[in-house]
Parts: sequence; structure tokens; C-alpha cells
Amino acid sequence: MSILNTTTKLTQPFTLFSLQTPMTETQQTPTPASTGLVQPTQSYALDPYFDETTMSLHLKEDRPILRKKGFPGNRQAVLDETSISSEELNALIEQIFIEATNQRGNFLEIDRKLSKVLQLWPYRIVVVYPPLSDGLELTAVRPVKKTTIQDYDLNEETFDLLRNKAKGILVSGAPGSGKSTFVQALVEVYHADHHIIKTIESPRDLMVDDDVVQYSFTHGTHDEVRDILLLSRPDYTIYDEVRNKPDFELYKDLRLTGIGMLGVIHATKPIDSIQRFIGSIEMGIIPQVLDTVIFIDKGKISEILQLELTAKVPDGMLSEELSRPVIMVSSFISKKKLYEIYTFGEQVVVMPIPEEGMLAAATGKPSLNTYAKEGIEKKLTGILNSPFIVKMRGNGIELYIPEFVKGKIIGKGGSAISELERTLGVGITVKTFDELPLLDVKTDVSGGKKGGQLVIAFPNGYENMTLSLLIGDEIVKFTTDRNGVISITDKNEIRLIERRGFVVIDER
Repeated sequence: MSILNTTTKLTQPFTLFSLQTPMTETQQTPTPASTGLVQPTQSYALDPYFDETTMSLHLKEDRPILRKKGFPGNRQAVLDETSISSEELNALIEQIFIEATNQRGNFLEIDRKLSKVLQLWPYRIVVVYPPLSDGLELTAVRPVKKTTIQDYDLNEETFDLLRNKAKGILVSGAPGSGKSTFVQALVEVYHADHHIIKTIESPRDLMVDDDVVQYSFTHGTHDEVRDILLLSRPDYTIYDEVRNKPDFELYKDLRLTGIGMLGVIHATKPIDSIQRFIGSIEMGIIPQVLDTVIFIDKGKISEILQLELTAKVPDGMLSEELSRPVIMVSSFISKKKLYEIYTFGEQVVVMPIPEEGMLAAATGKPSLNTYAKEGIEKKLTGILNSPFIVKMRGNGIELYIPEFVKGKIIGKGGSAISELERTLGVGITVKTFDELPLLDVKTDVSGGKKGGQLVIAFPNGYENMTLSLLIGDEIVKFTTDRNGVISITDKNEIRLIERRGFVVIDER
């Protein structure tokens, strides 16, 4: 049986000559030596489609040939005038499968009914068939440049960190930023120090020395790979890429046994790569699993984060009783503390640390952010049996409640409110609804008994806005329409407003 999917059939004999699309004079690029790449000793059917600056090739039947050309952080799309026919693309795919089967070091990494992933040194190839795609397509990616660690202009302190001290490393960045290129350069450093190195890849597309053993999940489960690595105990394991919960778990298990880990992960900001571990592994052991995050942007190191676990009162909280385990995230480059990560109620908060001397009032942001407020309100909803309003105020919160429950919430000698502060992890000032700041706005009320509904009209500027009304001891939220009008149809609410009126709360 042919390895080709039965949905695609060859209609003419394969001829490599018919597939060649020579590069134009303007597309000629530096000599192979300038890229630092080791040139393959064998030829491939994809070779005619690539020059020294072609990063990826994108083929779809009966569509123009598209290439991405350039280097990490500096690439552009180049569209050929010529198209590739369905017959030519089928023939090219057939030849690629022959090469994957007959040439040593090449692999069919993923073999599904409607998609295939192959690694033909140095090409990573993805083939997708209809009806999964709307037409037969092939994408091929290959490295365009090989770097050494010297190309990154690291100072002595940074080089010593990466070579000797950091053992739980994440290399993060956007797709195409140069993560794998940097990892390969760092692997050469470990190899030169005679470390035993193994990789986990799907597909196996890292261009590493033959001494490095490369494993693939395509041919083994996470459990099998875990057992092999725990028994063979390499000095370093390269994990390319960390994507889902089983990957995070395996990364954690290997690191906690003392194996040096170098993982690759997609992230748009340096802190994002740490946040992806939150919820997948226990927060308290994250600094033991990850000690260093290297963020690559446009082929260069733009930030290095370090993690450290400590016990302290989180920034923005006052009482010493609120001390808890906190992950401090600092910049190795600037030597500044950037984030604190800690639990807040049942939530995990990633809190940016303001610049030294910068007050929350100056930035217009409270020291406890909106995310924290939502967590507080959710927690209070399960504790209090009365309506309430929470306002973030500096380093704590103001809790507004009805007058008749104030004594119960404070408790004898303040015992109840102290317990509530410990539960929420924040200082609380208790106030009644009578002390709520009100919105200074004139309204026009009409309807009621005769119309069957009560209409409250707000002035210009209040269109499509959510407002909180205090009606008796109840807080009710309404949203105005495009004319700035609230229409109340609930008979109980209408009767209560007619008896006791209402006020509009300023929730800022």
C-alpha cells in the first residue's frame, strides 16, 4: 500500500525537473558558509525550492508558490508568479515519502489519516489532505542560520548563569523569534563540556551533534520517555516544545530528580511562559522547576527572568498576619523585581511591582488589581448572607453592608472581621450603605402604577452603561439603553422605589 493518502492520486509520472523553480538573480543569497549550517551530504526533492534565506515553503495545489525569506525577527513573504499543480504536488509528496523511508536519519514523525509530519534533515514537513484542509497542502520549514553562543554577545555573568548555575531553563518567545536557534547554540556549550544530553522533540528538528540522543513522542508515550530518562539520567534534557499539561508534568518530574532542563515554549511576553505553568503544576514548587526564563525577540535575548520563593507580605497588603509564600520574579539584566506571584483566596495572582517610588495613585491603578477584586467578591458571596459592595482602597478594601448586619460581620471584639481578613488575605474597613459615595447625577423618573413599569432617564453620557442602584437595603444593577434609560418591570422593585426611593452608587 502506498503511504500516500487514498484521497490523493498521482495522475502523471514524477519528474524532478518539472518541479524545479530556480531562484531569480534577485533572490540569490550569501554563500552557505555565511549561515554556519552544516550542509547535508544527500540531496532532497525540496532542495530546489530553498535558498540560503528561505525559512519556510508553503505549497497548495493550483496556487502560487509562497516562501518566507529572511532571518528570525526579520522575514517577509515572497510570492512566485508560478503555481504548483495538483499533479506536481502529489508527485513531490510521493518523493518525500520515499526519502523518509529509504534514507537514514529521516523520519515519518506523525502519521494520521489526513495529516502527516515528516523530518527530512534539515526539513520539517507538514502535509494536510482534504477534507481536513480545503485543498492538498504542504508546508516545509528549515533553519536558515546556525549560531554559536558567541553570536549573542553575552557578558561573563550571563554566560556563567547559563553554563553553570541555571538548571531549570525555559526559552520563550513568539513563533519564528529564534528560540530553537538559541537552544542549539546553548546545547553546543553543554556538549563541549562533555555533558550527556538528550532531547524530547515532536518532530525531531533540532540540528544537534550526533552524540545527542533525540526522542520523539510519536514513537513513545510520556510515561515511556519519563522512565527512560529517569533510568539513564542525562545531565541535560532539551524539551522542544512544552505545550500541554502532560508536557508540564514531565518537565516537572525530570527537573525534580536533578536533571538539568532546557525547555522551549511559545509566549508573547516573558511572564506569560511562567503563567502557563500555573495550574499545571503546584505553585509552591514552580521555582524549583523553573529558575530561569530566557525571552528571545528577533533572534536576540531581550530579557532573562529569575524566580525565587520567599515568605512575605505581598506588595500592597499591610498586616503581617497576611504573610504567605510568594514567588519573586526578577530581571537578571536590570536586577529589578518585576512581579510577585501568590495565592489570594482561591485564586493565583500575578501582580506587577510598581517602579520604586511610584505610588498607585500616580499610575491611576490600585495596588490590588481588578482580578483581585473579582476574587474577593466571589469569596464574599459564599460567606456573607447579605448584599455588599467592595471598593479597592490603597492597600485594602472597603466593605459596604446594610446597617443591621454590621455587628454580626465585625463580631465580638472584632473577632469575626479579623477572621474574614485572614480568609481573604487583605485588610478590611467595614462601612454601611449609608456611607456609600453617591453618583451626583440628575434623573427623571416616570411611570409606575399606571404604566406598569418605572422608567428612569439619565442625562447624556450615561448611554449603554451599567449602574448600581441602592433600593432600600438591596443593591440592584441595571444597564441603560442607547438613550440612557432604565426600564424597571419588577413589581416589588417598583413598589420599593415608590416607598423609599433610590440612590445611584458611585462605584469608582
